[in-house]
Amino acid sequence: MAALEAVWDDLNAQDVDSVYCLGDLVGYGPFPNEVIKFVQDQDIPSVLGCWDEGIGMEREDCGCKFITEEDAENGHAAFEWTRSEITESNRKFLSELYFGQRITDTNAGSLLLVHGSPRSTGEYLMESTHDLILFERAAAGDCDILICGHTHVPFVRQIEGTMRVTAEQGVKDAIQKDLGMIKGAAPREVHLKPKLLINAGSVGEPRHGGIEATYVIFNTETQAVEIREVPYDVKATVRALKKSGLPESFAARLEQGEELAGKNKDITCAC
Repeated sequence: MAALEAVWDDLNAQDVDSVYCLGDLVGYGPFPNEVIKFVQDQDIPSVLGCWDEGIGMEREDCGCKFITEEDAENGHAAFEWTRSEITESNRKFLSELYFGQRITDTNAGSLLLVHGSPRSTGEYLMESTHDLILFERAAAGDCDILICGHTHVPFVRQIEGTMRVTAEQGVKDAIQKDLGMIKGAAPREVHLKPKLLINAGSVGEPRHGGIEATYVIFNTETQAVEIREVPYDVKATVRALKKSGLPESFAARLEQGEELAGKNKDITCAC
């Protein structure tokens, strides 16, 4: 809540026309019901996050794939705590969130807002992700500009130009090659229509190496992206976390602004 209120104050001081939330209103934090009420009171359109999906639709977990047993236990403890704290009306609200928000702008083209990726609320699109995979995700979302979150680390990537791609041969291709019907696979050029990918980072749990909450301002006329870092009362949130009984590792994560849990973030291309 402290981070959300600080960001809200900051963005209200900017020349902003529309505000959108990229999901995960709940998860790891000590004020799930208060955050939902704030978003409702301010009438902020929000898309479905992986935690919203897990809690709202009464799944077994948030869908995160943890690497270590300790991280998995802490994640499960947070999930069970959130499930026990959330009101029924708020659970229903989360369950009714749309997967994505599409915006058509005269200048910018087609924008798609999702939590993880157009494929899943739980897929990580990171700055280190290969251009071809990022391009495929944006193309799968049928958008010119893809705006996401989930990783808690903000970034901006423009994808355009030409790639040289060598496709692996399938079984049918291999048989045809043995019969002399086709030649071996050779690199070919793939021309990419420009795509812009924006990750907004995280308001409530920044992990970009700094303790400031982050959000982005996108100018649809110039396509300029500003990543804003906003200080908030981290100590107050840490005290509330410890008082709530949530695992103290989450408090340490806030104090360091880094990812401490081990998660499987491998991405495979489905194109």
